[in-house]
Amino acid sequence: MSNLSAGDCPRSDQSDPSATSKAGARKKIRPTYSCLNCHKRKVKCDRVKPCGACCLRGTPSECEYGTSKRDRHYIQQSALIENLLRSCESLKQQLAEARQQANLPPIKDEHGPSQSGQSIYSVKESDDPANNDNDTDADDDENEIEIENEDASSDSLDGMDLPSKVQPIASPSAMVPPQADERRARKQSAWCRGSSPPWSKEKVVLTDPNLANALVELYVERLINDFSPENVSGTIALREARSMRVFSPILCNAFEAASLTFAGRRDGNRAVEVAGHSRYLKVLRLLQNALYDPQEGKSTEVLLVVLLATITEAFKQTSKDSLLKHQLGGLELLRTRTPYRHRHGVERSLYVDLRMYWVTAALVHRKPTFLADKDWLTVPWPGDAPTKDILQRLLDVAVRIPGYLSEIDEFSAFLKSGTKPPSELITMQTNIWERATELQGQLQMWKTMYADTYPSGGPWEETLPEMNPTDDFPIFKCRNPSTLEVMAARNIIYPDLLLATALSFYWALSLIISASDTGLVSVLGRQERYQYACNICRSMKYYTQNIPGCLVSRVMFILRTAFDNFSDGMVEKDSMADLFAYIGRKFEFPVFSNKCTSSSIKVEA
Repeated sequence: MSNLSAGDCPRSDQSDPSATSKAGARKKIRPTYSCLNCHKRKVKCDRVKPCGACCLRGTPSECEYGTSKRDRHYIQQSALIENLLRSCESLKQQLAEARQQANLPPIKDEHGPSQSGQSIYSVKESDDPANNDNDTDADDDENEIEIENEDASSDSLDGMDLPSKVQPIASPSAMVPPQADERRARKQSAWCRGSSPPWSKEKVVLTDPNLANALVELYVERLINDFSPENVSGTIALREARSMRVFSPILCNAFEAASLTFAGRRDGNRAVEVAGHSRYLKVLRLLQNALYDPQEGKSTEVLLVVLLATITEAFKQTSKDSLLKHQLGGLELLRTRTPYRHRHGVERSLYVDLRMYWVTAALVHRKPTFLADKDWLTVPWPGDAPTKDILQRLLDVAVRIPGYLSEIDEFSAFLKSGTKPPSELITMQTNIWERATELQGQLQMWKTMYADTYPSGGPWEETLPEMNPTDDFPIFKCRNPSTLEVMAARNIIYPDLLLATALSFYWALSLIISASDTGLVSVLGRQERYQYACNICRSMKYYTQNIPGCLVSRVMFILRTAFDNFSDGMVEKDSMADLFAYIGRKFEFPVFSNKCTSSSIKVEA
């Protein structure tokens, strides 16, 4: 009970007007300087955009400020970083001039790794490429790494055991003048834009931290240009993700590992690839520690690290199923994050733009997936977002196929073990048949509604071109349906890459539903399955000649599905082997040279 009696309680009609006016005078309307999230949570905000608190919570894209002029007092983080870098460069220059006037030798960076998490690399060529082979410790000489150039072809890298560490430069005696560093940095910049490596005969030691960091940034830019080309819709927002490295050491290391591995493979430079390997080992350790943390494990940075690790594995091929394991790990992270964290910005790109990869990983896994839940089919497409395109509509059907494959595996297991009575097996087989018919009907409806009425028009066959000696694309050979004679197939041309991707994926999904190696009746005839597999192969010349960068990875699953549809010894399968080798050689993509084995869903007998 209250200690106040009824007579002690003040009444509203007896309140003091002067007290009310004083209280109103004391109340002030203060402008909101913090971001809306920090203001709502009542936590301290550093008033940059995105602020540190939102970055720590893993939601940098949700960091917003008030819209009134009085509330716009935040600092754009890009401007803040630019000012800090400019001040740092000015201080370094003043220090260098002061030491030069005092006749003191230049000094190395005395502060170790930069606060942004970027590593400082030293580039050096050694006459003995085997110097690093006996050192297997992968820790932690991050500040300066010696990179040896062997001027070797990329073929010499296949199957080679790479050392897990490269030696740090221990002595400053190999310093070169700043002018020489500048000249070599310009040469390295030209090399990173596509010309040949400049260190074939001379020793080069890069000692300036700024130039070393610039070299790493050029590698990162190359990676982004290949996996997130400009003016191409539906690509992962790696450019936006790059700015998040400032607040995430693990993301910074992941970018470096992927870019060095990618550049080392592309340039045939084993030593650059070794440097990426060293970074990659550290990324895996940091990733493992982050996943143990219930909060950090769900952050956007960790999901980006998994994506970059997947890119690294596409070039490293550590094991047969390493690429699939990273994809399944990313799927599990998506599930724990819920679809409501993927409605805007980089988070939405991580789901929507990569949705085809997530779905194909679920297909290879052959288990029911959360991607078929209603929320995952609707929430990441809010009212202010672009509507689903033809490929996203097809993926709405594809997410239901992993559950169908799981039913087939369950039926096959019971059939083999004999633990189910025949009546139950007949019921399961009937359900599978009905499910296959339903899924094939949905695919056919998609084709009728979206592919056959595509605004830019449909595909067409090219006429047989004249032999071009400069065209090294392998000719796909198939059989004439009427005479069964082997002939050169005509290529299929498309109005754009979106329709080429969607139709090829449609044919692959139809092959999966109608796979004949399960012992079940197929909803497609043998001739239709053969024609669908050939259509995929006939589409690849247009695809490989028009796809920018490394986006050819979108057809990994599609090509492997067609490859598994042909029997061993068929001329079509031999032609596909040449096609895999061509794509792997043209794009320097080892995963294609290995016939995309990680994308196979074929059930073993």
